[in-house]
Amino acid sequence: MAEAAPGAELVAVPENLGFAGGANLGIRRALTAGADFVLLLNNDATVEPGCLGELVRVALGRERVAAVGAKVLAADDPARLWSAYGRLTYRAALVELVGHGEPDGPRFAAVEDVDWVPGCAMLLARAALEEVGLLDERFFAYHEDVDWCTSARAHGLRILFAPAARAVHRGGASLAPHGHASPVRYLSARNTVLFARKHARAGEWLRLGLTIAASLPLEYVRRRRRGDGRAVGLLLRGYLDGLLGRDVPHRALGLR
Repeated sequence: MAEAAPGAELVAVPENLGFAGGANLGIRRALTAGADFVLLLNNDATVEPGCLGELVRVALGRERVAAVGAKVLAADDPARLWSAYGRLTYRAALVELVGHGEPDGPRFAAVEDVDWVPGCAMLLARAALEEVGLLDERFFAYHEDVDWCTSARAHGLRILFAPAARAVHRGGASLAPHGHASPVRYLSARNTVLFARKHARAGEWLRLGLTIAASLPLEYVRRRRRGDGRAVGLLLRGYLDGLLGRDVPHRALGLR
């Protein structure tokens, strides 16, 4: 890895800290070095020329900006979006990736305030990090970006989508070898409930609970027909662990 980026500082750690813990390690190093902004970029994402400059330009051109997200294009078809930005729904999946799978076009051409932006290509402002804090490492991976953006908005800060800043993202590369019984299913379920414990009001809890209860039987039937019923077990365990506030079972999920 060091050979791939000879001018970069590589920080090695002896254990898997997850996206949140690994990102925080880098954020702390960047802030200590005096950075005004920190770019989070997934290992399966690449930025197009000018992306970083555009993210910074948008952040500097407006007041109280906490984070700016790039327009994220799908690696297998860059004419289509992996995501423009995120919307918080409090339905079974918690969030919606706005524009996912859609052709890029005028609908996604304006800078706008949004609920959250994906952490795969996300610029964070130093002042916001000092006010809000770092990513919540209890999430380990998945929804930590939703959580941070939601906390920032609760502080009166802005989350912006910058369409002229473009990145290309594969999505799910780190855990793809696990197949259908991926830890992603557990982590997404657990962190959905963990997020709700931090942020949801009564009506939002009700919507989340009803949609999860409605979706699980259908998901069970679908997975059993495909021969991967263990995936539903991971969902159930994730929801329960999130509700009880349990830590991620790293060894059981193969995340050591």
